[in-house]
Amino acid sequence: MSEDLNKIRALIDKIDRKIVNSLNERADLAKKIKKAKASTQKKDIFKPEREAQILRKLASNNSGPLTTLHLQTIFREIISSCLSLETNLKVSCLGPQQSYSNLALNKFFGSSVEIKFNNSISDIFSDISRKTVDFGVVPIENSNQGSIKETIDHLIKGNGRLCGEVNLDIKHCLLSNEKNISYIKKVYAHEQTFLQCNYWLNENMPGIERIFTTSNSAAVKKINKLKNSAAIASKNCSPVYKVNILKSNIHDSADNTTRFIIIGNHNINASGLDKTSILISVDNKVGALNNLLSSLSKNKISMSKIESMPTKINNWEYMFLLDIDGHVDDKIVSRALKEIQRKSSFYKNLGSYPKSI
Repeated sequence: MSEDLNKIRALIDKIDRKIVNSLNERADLAKKIKKAKASTQKKDIFKPEREAQILRKLASNNSGPLTTLHLQTIFREIISSCLSLETNLKVSCLGPQQSYSNLALNKFFGSSVEIKFNNSISDIFSDISRKTVDFGVVPIENSNQGSIKETIDHLIKGNGRLCGEVNLDIKHCLLSNEKNISYIKKVYAHEQTFLQCNYWLNENMPGIERIFTTSNSAAVKKINKLKNSAAIASKNCSPVYKVNILKSNIHDSADNTTRFIIIGNHNINASGLDKTSILISVDNKVGALNNLLSSLSKNKISMSKIESMPTKINNWEYMFLLDIDGHVDDKIVSRALKEIQRKSSFYKNLGSYPKSI
């Protein structure tokens, strides 16, 4: 038995050596890409569409026993590490460390990027506007509570481009230094989080004071030295801030997902499986919106999202945020968008980008 085990371990060691050699070969090629781009007009080192293609190909070629998620997680870090040899990518998100925005950032970019933590979504959009970072990560909608108003407002008035998206499963935990829930008098969390855990809190902690914070990791950091207090956040916060988990999975819906968008200052090329987001407004006439949307059905383009919001110019006048399948460089998408633009009183293309993996 022990002899067979030693043989298996020897084979694993041999494979590990091959993996290390292959990874370094890949890293050398990544450095050559940097040199090649330096001599051309192509200066963008980070290419979300290229990474999406790589990760999708892994899924199609995977025969197990590793799951596709396993492989994509491993290769995300390989890509991130190799990218760090080419450029120092700087990305901003809501902080502090281990916020859900931080987790979404890691899922999209890997861990080998420089992170700038901010206290508000407004600060992240400001970073993009002033070009002090390469990209920003902001939440845009939750599967149960809908859109994040502050993000939508900045998309309407700002100039940032959508460069990607990432969906993150949200698993809320109750964290506290107290040993029993009965000792807790105050709970800290982001405003959206309280809405996502409202039923559980009413059932298990009725009458407890709820205090809003800029993020859930900020809530954990806040209660670190406070008595009779708790925070709602990811389990990842527990070892970082040394606060115990009193209760796991306290969100009201088992399927609790937040969609984050990646914002930047340049357009993203087609990856083969893309999404385009636009903002439109139409004249307040009967059938105006239906006439506009007919451009999509006529060109057989699917729409995954439509949301209305007040224009804040005239009473009962609305703007619409649309997500459609396809890239602006696709002929049928381009044709449909031109038709929509002609029919709109206001039109803004927010960007085309790879669908979340």
